[in-house]
Amino acid sequence: MKILVLDEWLSSVCNSGKSIRTFELLAPLASRHSITYLVNQRGEAQKEHLQKMRDAGFDVICVPRPLIYDSIPAILFGTIPALFDPLPISVRRHTSGEFAETIKRLLANDKFDLVHIEWSHYAVYAQYISNIPTFACTHNVEYLLWKRYFGTACNPLKKLLGLHEWIKIYRFEKKFYPKLDYIATVSKEDAQIVQNKFGVNHVCVIPNGVAISYYDAVENTPVSGKIVYCGSMDAFCNQDAVVYFLREIYPLILARNPAVTFQVIGRNPPEWLLKFSSDKVSFTGSIDDIRIPLKEATLEVVPIRIAGGSRLKILEAFAAKVPVLSTTIGAEGLEIKPNENIEIADTPEKFATKCIELLEDQVLRDKLIVNGRKVVEEQYDWSRISPLVELAWNQTIDLFANL
Repeated sequence: MKILVLDEWLSSVCNSGKSIRTFELLAPLASRHSITYLVNQRGEAQKEHLQKMRDAGFDVICVPRPLIYDSIPAILFGTIPALFDPLPISVRRHTSGEFAETIKRLLANDKFDLVHIEWSHYAVYAQYISNIPTFACTHNVEYLLWKRYFGTACNPLKKLLGLHEWIKIYRFEKKFYPKLDYIATVSKEDAQIVQNKFGVNHVCVIPNGVAISYYDAVENTPVSGKIVYCGSMDAFCNQDAVVYFLREIYPLILARNPAVTFQVIGRNPPEWLLKFSSDKVSFTGSIDDIRIPLKEATLEVVPIRIAGGSRLKILEAFAAKVPVLSTTIGAEGLEIKPNENIEIADTPEKFATKCIELLEDQVLRDKLIVNGRKVVEEQYDWSRISPLVELAWNQTIDLFANL
């Protein structure tokens, strides 16, 4: 097949759950299909990541992104006008006239079998696509993230922003999802929302996964009392989780065991977050290999309050043989069982108590490790999941042909 993929950035960067998922799903297919990969690059494309895409078999086309919010003036310049735009801010900052024109040029000059939209926000470009099957891979039900952001925010301006995005992105998803022929979600729960809230009939589930063999190449060297959190720290849902843990949960843990340390593993922590650093709290920032700090952990915590879809960080911990303690929201979307392969706690007091219990109980940790590993081996290895994309492409083409 000849496929046109629309995406936010080069997935070969693999520095976020989204990019890891995209590359692991599509790279195996690039050797069997002709895939043109159109991206809104951030600045100049890094040569090594561009080469990795091309080595995998992708034909990559990069279009500069016009709205890059990398400073306070840029944020204000981009955000204030967006308040009066019908598109959500989070979608508007990805829209580009040059990107739209490139899509139209490619479709006019070449014959593609299908357009694959890789991320909900890029469904905005469906309006430029006609007479060709369209398939979208969503990573979350986006309005749900902003609804939860609104529910957890205390700052009035942040709460107003949350309400603004919640309403607008709900309208965006309701408007653009029905324009697509077929949609993939990462969980059954998301699929039900897309069907019930947005009236989309053709929905499939392509779950998140993990490269199990990648984690087996590094030995576990757990440090007593070391807790970690993994996530891209330029994402507001991860920032909220870390701040919630540091302010509400960690002090309760230290009151019972002052030797416990906490490390945040993930790219681009903002300066205001780095101010939490101490002799007990550290941030790795961007690193080439998360396996070493992850496998030094006695426990991974996932105190997430804002989320949709499902968390790769939990599957990565399972593959790395690290026990996990999560909130209910953090564990959403995965076929896992509390008290068997993961522990769940939803209040600061219960989370802290369960954390201390896990740190002190090797038998309980070992049970979670064995059962967590079994789950990813049986259900969540990328090699089992990638073929689902190819199946969805064929189903999309069949659905389009029968319209």
